Amino acid sequence: MRVDYHTHTDLCKHADGHLEDYIRHAVSIGLQQIGCSDHAPMPAGFDDEHRMNDEQFGQEYKPDLFALKERYRGTIDVKAGIEADFYPGTEAWTNSFLTATDFDYVIGSVHFLGEWGFDNPVFVHKYDEQDIDVVYQQYYDHIKRSAQAGLFDILGHCDLVKKFGHRPAGDLTAVLREVMSVVKQSGMAVEINTSGLRKPVHEVYPGDAILSLVKELEIPVTIGSDAHTPADVGRDFETAKALAGRYAGGRVSIYTRRERSEVRL
Repeated sequence: MRVDYHTHTDLCKHADGHLEDYIRHAVSIGLQQIGCSDHAPMPAGFDDEHRMNDEQFGQEYKPDLFALKERYRGTIDVKAGIEADFYPGTEAWTNSFLTATDFDYVIGSVHFLGEWGFDNPVFVHKYDEQDIDVVYQQYYDHIKRSAQAGLFDILGHCDLVKKFGHRPAGDLTAVLREVMSVVKQSGMAVEINTSGLRKPVHEVYPGDAILSLVKELEIPVTIGSDAHTPADVGRDFETAKALAGRYAGGRVSIYTRRERSEVRL
């Protein structure tokens, strides 16, 4: 089966194309499932310039998504997803938002350390002001807490902190093992996200160190392109397929109403 569970649209204000453009491209390249997972709103309008707001979710994304699920039934299985941020202190708000809609799956991601959007190119200069080892420790603490929160089905791009090529000097082996053990206990899947190949780091998220733990701990995986243009849907699928074969026995997780099952690629 060919699937892509991570896509964005122009509603997030940093991508191009409507939901249907992504679905049409998925059909054109022979995917059996396409997951729509634009950035969820955050409370109090936080980061509205890089995501849809509540009104756009309720009046555009949600009705369009469920209408397209029906329109393309029998042609491609459109999965209703969302990418929601783990941001400490907003867990109750996020839970209320997520449980109000019958999503097929929820990707949980960390994009902020405090108010610093560390993966945003606009703020990349702030890395020069930080101790990179401390940044990594803070990031993986957030990843662990996101797994403990019980809000999400899939752990999105779980070494995103490497996006611009910054690497820690210290050994993170023990930290990563602890974090991935918590992910295992949470029942979440880890996303093999190919968008890192299109970023300065030029690597898939996550790298081999984490994927080796995924294999050892038998953590399930999903595949996502993190497409921000329709043409990126399914991009580098063969690379993702090879990684899923090496680290997950060639199986990937799929979701329906937040229930996980597995298929072979």
